[in-house]
Amino acid sequence: MSYLFLLGRNPELSRAELKKFCEEVFFDPQKSLFIGKNLKFENPRALPKSPEQIFLDRLGGTIRFGKILGEFSSKKEVLDQILNIINKTTKEDIIPKVGLSVFGGGKSLLGDFMGMIKQDFEARRTKVRIENHAGKNMTSGQIFDRRLLQKGNEFVIWKNGNSFLLSQTVANQNLRNYTLRDRKKSFRDAKMGMLPPKLAQILINLANPKLEDLVIDPFCGSGTVNTEAAVIGFRTEGSDINANFIKGAQQNFIEMSTKFRYPPDSGRFFVEDAIQINWENKSGVICTEGFLGHNFTKAPEIKEIDAQARMILKIWLNVFKKLEKSKIKTISLCLPCWNFKGRKISIAKQLFAKVEKNGFIAQPLFEEEKSFIYERDKTFVAREICVLKRLS
Repeated sequence: MSYLFLLGRNPELSRAELKKFCEEVFFDPQKSLFIGKNLKFENPRALPKSPEQIFLDRLGGTIRFGKILGEFSSKKEVLDQILNIINKTTKEDIIPKVGLSVFGGGKSLLGDFMGMIKQDFEARRTKVRIENHAGKNMTSGQIFDRRLLQKGNEFVIWKNGNSFLLSQTVANQNLRNYTLRDRKKSFRDAKMGMLPPKLAQILINLANPKLEDLVIDPFCGSGTVNTEAAVIGFRTEGSDINANFIKGAQQNFIEMSTKFRYPPDSGRFFVEDAIQINWENKSGVICTEGFLGHNFTKAPEIKEIDAQARMILKIWLNVFKKLEKSKIKTISLCLPCWNFKGRKISIAKQLFAKVEKNGFIAQPLFEEEKSFIYERDKTFVAREICVLKRLS
């Protein structure tokens, strides 16, 4: 079976993550749509959810996805499929709830399908509730808030040329859980920069650890990577040079273990400089935001950027030197990338070239690109995501 995925605002990064768990059939970066097959379904903690929802819950870069029902040559054929599923899944005396999202045909095509569904129900003198607001595609938030997948159906229609691809949504991003693990956690420190849980998930998935692997974050801050690793089902370790951060990370980890039902002892935290860790005894994968340097409140001067770049590059070179004797297999990390007068200043290529002698080589994330710049508007420092793997 093939599935249609709606990707997030960084479709290339979402694609790189998703390809760790399925085989790519087709990708459209303009519409942020991805078709995949042969999905790897895992339920490491025996959660009482559908395999599809568990699959999606692990992904940070995918909004929702559905099973492809077929490709059709006319709107009438698509309508017949939709009506057949609505009639099969709606209990007697219940007004069916339906949501639609259309890509490739514009707002007018969405209006056509909404009108055709209403006309069919009116002709049968029955009612239907179309959940779309103001004639727009459904959002993940609307689907979640209205419990549409539990109490109705959402369909995604992709017009490509003269044909229509139809999918029925089977899993949707749980926005409440992300809020709990982000803005609702007890310990937060905006001065150190806040790693979004979705990006932490992506970092873990890009490292592609096996379930028996230990996920290590040697710059753990408030413990976001560690929490996301535990939610998936991994054992994890977090360390930081700042004792206050470690105290807060432990607090967050235990608090979230209650809410997300993972063992509180699946994570271990300690105060230590990343360079001083006894890496010889470590195995597994490293997933970390790393140290991004000074949190600038105004546009930095080039001399400030150069000083930060030298410092952070030195830190990572020292860490990789220590990792030579470890059994660490993969490292996914964020490096700082500075915005300066309309151009990007990156240290990624310098790092890649120097750590090959330590036995690690940068991996392509997509095509030939070995890094991806993840940034938000009006920021002076972006995150440059990269993955390095130990040479066999």
